[in-house]
Amino acid sequence: MLPELTARVVTPGDAQRLLLLTRAAGCRADPVDVDHARRLAGDMTRGDWNDANPVPLALCPHGAVIRGVHRLHAVVISQVPRNFLIARGVPHQVRHLPGAKARTAADALGVVGVVSHRKEIAAAVHLLELYGTERSTLPWPAWGKRVFTNIETVRLFQTRFQDLPGFLPVMNALRSGLGCTPPASLAVAYLIAQASAAFPSAAADFFQGLIVESWPGPLDPRRDVHAWFMARGTSPRGRVASAQQLGLIITCWNLWAVGGTRGETPFGPEDPMPDIRRISAAPAS
Repeated sequence: MLPELTARVVTPGDAQRLLLLTRAAGCRADPVDVDHARRLAGDMTRGDWNDANPVPLALCPHGAVIRGVHRLHAVVISQVPRNFLIARGVPHQVRHLPGAKARTAADALGVVGVVSHRKEIAAAVHLLELYGTERSTLPWPAWGKRVFTNIETVRLFQTRFQDLPGFLPVMNALRSGLGCTPPASLAVAYLIAQASAAFPSAAADFFQGLIVESWPGPLDPRRDVHAWFMARGTSPRGRVASAQQLGLIITCWNLWAVGGTRGETPFGPEDPMPDIRRISAAPAS
């Protein structure tokens, strides 16, 4: 029989008493990841914690906590009461199952229903958020230092980037045709689709030429970007590498959209991340 779930506000004092009982009962011998508890506490104090956590605190027949210890430590550290679902009388064997914390942002997206390519989507969410909020204030080579919590990733995906999975086919084409990193491929597909919303075929034309070398003339700026990717072979990974590739392709798009010529698309560590040019008609040829 499944345990009944009840909702309860757990105060820092309640959390401390449950943790003391758990320690005395010895029903959960797994070590506590203090750094993880502190990260959760940071989410709680910054307002990034979502009380609608679908994973309940699990209490054994002795009343000790066998799942949710890190969340209770976070309540104590943050000194912020939180609302939790609580399952009582859970068998001790549950402690051998995976813990309640989502180990990666991809795990967290899986909880909210993202079916495939969760790792790539999470990384693209981070890249798009940095592009949208930091491109004028934080040099892109420093983007790799920005830390996103799992809860922040889910919130950004659900409120701003929920349609990202629809761009996975373009991501796969850019990844296989150019060797572009999956986060950069997915992010640039999303941004260029938005920039060409009034003339949707422009995005398809741009990517087609970038990937398969179908250029109408020798001065097409996509030649240089295609050659840049081909010369690199297997591209380096990581958010900074993805940011560079994102900036390079956007620079190329901005030139292509106004009939610009090749030789004008370098994008290095000292270059600012460009704004993306929106178009409402067929690009100049």
